[in-house]
Amino acid sequence: MLRRQRHFLPAKPRRRPPPRPKPSAEPSAPTYTRDVVRRVTNILRDHPWSAARPLLLSLPGLVWDSHVVARVLKTHPPLQKAFLFFRLAASSPTPGAAFRHDRYTYTSMLHLLGEAGRVPAMLHLLAEMLRAGVDPDAATFTTVMHWLARAGDVDAAMRVWEEMRSRRGKCRPTLVSYTACVKILFDAGRAAEGRRVFEEMVAEGLRPSCTTYTVLIEHLADAG
Repeated sequence: MLRRQRHFLPAKPRRRPPPRPKPSAEPSAPTYTRDVVRRVTNILRDHPWSAARPLLLSLPGLVWDSHVVARVLKTHPPLQKAFLFFRLAASSPTPGAAFRHDRYTYTSMLHLLGEAGRVPAMLHLLAEMLRAGVDPDAATFTTVMHWLARAGDVDAAMRVWEEMRSRRGKCRPTLVSYTACVKILFDAGRAAEGRRVFEEMVAEGLRPSCTTYTVLIEHLADAG
């Protein structure tokens, strides 16, 4: 007995799976300002300027703007290299527009110079700031006042105070400014002037802070 031949349908061509897309390169991790500031500070502390300068100019993620420059200066790098970094920022190539120092970067550099006792250099930089058409704010004037008084020149500090008060349209003394002025006068034994400045502060509608009251208490304790 003959077996029936089986008739098979023609085999269907196998479908090849579509090619898998090649994995794209992983996006680079975002560069955070705090990391850039830390790297810049480490470069300034660990290298002589001749080596630090090219490292800074080629540092990935370093954007030469006011925020970054001021934050670097506030980390208190070595003074000479901080000043050279301050100058480099103004001469470095910035995409789109040249970087110009503003009141924040100037004030940060003024603070470093005053803290180091470099008062003539601080005043020279303040004059440069004014020539550049950058208007100081209350923080700038208060910084200069503080370091002049610490250097023993209370009269010069009070001239800066009067200059700030004369610019009320552009620069209004803040609570911090008034408190600093009161402390300068009390520490110099000029209590009557200090009380007048305190009264002016209250008349301006500024409420004394804990720091202000601490200055007053210390003065009263010293006066007995």
